[in-house]
Amino acid sequence: MTPRADEGRCALVTGASGGIGLELARVLAAHRFSLVLVARREEKLQDLARTLKADHGTEVMVIAADLADPAAPRMVFDRLADAGLQIDLLVNNAGLLREGRFSTMSLDEQLQLLQVNVVAMTALSRLFVAPMVARNHGRILNVASVAAFVPVANLAVYAASKAYVLSLGEALCQELSGSKVTVTTLCPGVTDTGMVQGTNFGNLPRTMIMDAKTVAREGYRACMAGKPVHVAGMANELAVQWIKYQPSWLVRAVGGFLAKGRGG
Repeated sequence: MTPRADEGRCALVTGASGGIGLELARVLAAHRFSLVLVARREEKLQDLARTLKADHGTEVMVIAADLADPAAPRMVFDRLADAGLQIDLLVNNAGLLREGRFSTMSLDEQLQLLQVNVVAMTALSRLFVAPMVARNHGRILNVASVAAFVPVANLAVYAASKAYVLSLGEALCQELSGSKVTVTTLCPGVTDTGMVQGTNFGNLPRTMIMDAKTVAREGYRACMAGKPVHVAGMANELAVQWIKYQPSWLVRAVGGFLAKGRGG
């Protein structure tokens, strides 16, 4: 099923088959967006599409794509261009998390993480922001992490990739200042998703883990308000504000402590 080009607001969500991406798709459908859902697992996307259609009457297009493939972002963009479909809100949610020491983790795993978290996100942003600028209307929501503010041992590449997402988003906000195109970077803390489950960070007390639905709702509100950066959760926001005023040696020490204490 494909959203019609004349139907109104349309959002593209990557990593939509689970976690924050799935919850963002639900929030967007509830707010009358038609959707393009992108993830590797087509069957899960089709199930979600049927549910959103039944619950909200949402028109949904499903694109099965692995963003670890360098050709995937262009393929997604070209399919939508061929369909004459305008994307009003791009949600760059897809991401990988790899936990372990930098010196022993597989190089292929590290490069795959960077391909998804950095390269694909950059490519999709560049491809879709150009038509947004041309029509002077559009929104981008990039999902980073509180790890963007702290170099975290045993999550070195992941945290660095999220710092890139944060930096790029803030720079684009300046470039797009004065236009009606906005970029919002959402920074959740540890969230109850499949990405965290199975890692040491999933063993934290439940009070320290946010649910994906809450994160998605906060992210949607921040995006629609055109907020440049939003840290999800009051405790996370307070922690980030504290970090900003600390010397770099202390911030590094905090990252090391979080790794030893299995926080994130």
